[in-house]
Parts: sequence; structure tokens; C-alpha cells
Amino acid sequence: MAISRLSIIKFLELAIAVACIGLHSKSEISNDFNTNTLSVAAFGGYVIILVGVFAGHLMSERISKKIDIFFCLVGCATFVAAGALNIEYFQNASGKYRDYGLAKASLAIIGGALFLIDSLLTWRGDY
Repeated sequence: MAISRLSIIKFLELAIAVACIGLHSKSEISNDFNTNTLSVAAFGGYVIILVGVFAGHLMSERISKKIDIFFCLVGCATFVAAGALNIEYFQNASGKYRDYGLAKASLAIIGGALFLIDSLLTWRGDY
């Protein structure tokens, strides 16, 4: 089983999603329901999706190109939105709480960029 560029990108997406969940547990937002819910849904949901994609890859089953692009574009939108909302919330906070929150937000935006790159590579057919 060869390791492709997309496999590496998927692994990086998964690592970022897991890191965001870890950082979210250190900087959970108790008084902003929308930001907290979007963050948990994006990070947790994409951990589940990406683990499923890896399981399919290990069993030599490919996901449909259109479905993969859809998941990547939705992942891009949700991670960038979660990152932006977290930056807005944590920019006026203080201490370690602020540092964890801004790190989570930065990683979320980087993850969104990776999802966009992943969708473009998938669309081009670079497996």
C-alpha cells in the first residue's frame, strides 16, 4: 500500500482536528453557545469522518471523489468559521486560557486551508 500526497494531507487534517479538540478542552467557552457548539461539531465531527476515510484507505476502499470534495469544502468552511469565532472570543481574554484559545483558533484556520488544498487536489485527480 503506497502512501500518497492525499494520505499525508488527510493525516495532517486528522492531527489538527485532534489537536484542536485537545486545546478546546483546555479553553472551553462556557458563555458563548454558538462558538462552543461550532467548535465541538467541527473538530469532533471531522475526527470521526477522517478516521472513517483512513479505515477505508486501509481496506483499499476509495471514497467517491464528489463526496470527498464535499466533505473537504464543508470542513474548510466549518474550520475557518470556528477559527474566526474563537479568535473573536479570545482576543480580549487573558492568561493561559487566551493562549490555548488562540492556538486552537490558529490551528483551525490552518486546518481549513488544508481542507481547501485537499479539495483542489482531489478535484484535479492527484491521488
